[in-house]
Amino acid sequence: EPVDASRVVVYADPLDGTNEYAGGEREAVTVLMGVAVDGRPVAGVIHQPFHGYDARAAADGQTDERLAPLGRTVWGGPGVGVRGGGVRMEARVSAPPPLRACLQRNLRDARQEPCCEALQVEEACRISATGYHWLRVLEGSAHCNLMLRKASKKWDSCAGEALLVAAGGGVTDTVGRLYDYTHNPDAVQNLCGLVG
Repeated sequence: EPVDASRVVVYADPLDGTNEYAGGEREAVTVLMGVAVDGRPVAGVIHQPFHGYDARAAADGQTDERLAPLGRTVWGGPGVGVRGGGVRMEARVSAPPPLRACLQRNLRDARQEPCCEALQVEEACRISATGYHWLRVLEGSAHCNLMLRKASKKWDSCAGEALLVAAGGGVTDTVGRLYDYTHNPDAVQNLCGLVG
């Protein structure tokens, strides 16, 4: 059904995980594109250009044409499901503890460690690349993404939220409120963190 363009907002992050890229953590780098209609995510694309990258082999100058090509793209949204390499079609969570969580490497929030201790969180990864966190949850190697610090951006969360909702999960800020993805330049940052 046609949707008037005034109801649509597209969020793009051409290089999510900039610090990880600079530090050689190529696997964590993603490209994010999320589409929202009336403030709710309806479609998401996460491209992981270095999926399958072996840093040690690259450093040693090893190249092998038999290796699978690098990269994968995961896409979908509510009503469509989740498509692409290596992800589960629906979220399944084993009974915690331990609760496996993706955490931010750059803490910037004193609540993260006490919260993780109280919830008996087992670290699935500690990377500052939100797109990579969404992929870890979608592929089932983590139960959740915890970003307790201020200033997560809508371009970091729109694509992942669309995919996570399509898989049966959800995303809120740290006090349980839904993000509003309508166009509002003054409200690009979420000052209350993110839980997926």
